[in-house]
Amino acid sequence: MRTRLLYSVAIVSACVTVGLGGCGTPSQMGTPILLATQGPVAVDVVSFSGDVTVNADPSLPWATIAVRRRATHGIRRNEEAQDSLANIQYSARVVEGEHGPVLQVRIWTTDKEPWFQRADVVINLPRVRGLTVRTTNGMIEALNIDGEIDIECSNGDVRVMTNLRMRRAVTIHNDRGNIDYRVPYGSTAAFACHSTGGSVDGRIRQGRYIVHAGTDHATLVATLNEGTNPVKLTTTEGDIRIAVVEKPTDVGSFIVTP
Repeated sequence: MRTRLLYSVAIVSACVTVGLGGCGTPSQMGTPILLATQGPVAVDVVSFSGDVTVNADPSLPWATIAVRRRATHGIRRNEEAQDSLANIQYSARVVEGEHGPVLQVRIWTTDKEPWFQRADVVINLPRVRGLTVRTTNGMIEALNIDGEIDIECSNGDVRVMTNLRMRRAVTIHNDRGNIDYRVPYGSTAAFACHSTGGSVDGRIRQGRYIVHAGTDHATLVATLNEGTNPVKLTTTEGDIRIAVVEKPTDVGSFIVTP
């Protein structure tokens, strides 16, 4: 798919704030990026490692992007770890995609020991129409997303929770982590879910829900409200939990700042 650059939001490589994270882990907070948006924007995040949080809130006047760099070299290498944070860089830009504007966030490192590094990104914006995420060694949290979802990650849990009716394709693949998928009444789905080394559980409070042949404790084949939109959830060494409830995001407080 060809994309046209609408405008570059920022290219960040300099250290802005230096501090210590939990348990003496060196960390560094980048300057938040502010972005004026009009209408729904798709989000596309590719990160070498770290958590990804995307939160849609129509009361927000603009979009913000914040990245926290972390290093996990260990207590005897704190100075070395601190110096390595400058090798983590990121960029953000808006391009014209096939179905409208796309916010592209890219996070990478040039460090010789990237396995000791993480970069956590938090994106808050008024409305998200479609989400794509690729990351490793991190948790993904997506709140009130509208449109298609495509997530691949490892070594962290995935939580997709939206109060908007989901009637589009959803694909989530996780290695060594749980998947929580919570949607409201009126959503549709053709579920094809499987956990290797875990279980698949569904809590459907409302709607026409039909379980098909091939379903067992680790596999779910089912349709919700005669849906044809594929919802494919797969994981290894983790559980899959599906809920269709009145207010999916009302399950406690969710942290949306890094």
